Amino acid sequence: MERVTIREASQRLRISTAMVRECIRGGELKAFKETRDDGGMGWVVELPEDGWVSEAIAAELNREFSPWWWGTQDKTGYIHYVESLSASSWEETVPRFLCGEIGDNIWAATDLRQEMLCLECQMRAMEQGLPQSNPSPQG
Repeated sequence: MERVTIREASQRLRISTAMVRECIRGGELKAFKETRDDGGMGWVVELPEDGWVSEAIAAELNREFSPWWWGTQDKTGYIHYVESLSASSWEETVPRFLCGEIGDNIWAATDLRQEMLCLECQMRAMEQGLPQSNPSPQG
């Protein structure tokens, strides 16, 4: 089986680096420490067979895509509109939101109540003609 970095596994499996690590901890993916080309040690992930879907993310894969995500793991503050994603030197996903804030990673926001959405992100999305959210009715 092919072994790749956590970042590459994230891209090829279409899940966040945080989810790759969660799948490793849960035993759904295998990871090993190997010597890198520069002589240092780094983690690599054994890619599963084509068609693999983690139990932890199966529901997410069937969910309609939304650009609105939490920027903190504890899902506090506001839900933001993702402008772009990059990777840190630690191979973590780093989101930049339309409002200019930078998050720790991204976490799915399934309850999009109007009062939970970042107002600045909403305004910039409208200005740029980007798809708008479909807020849930207040519960």
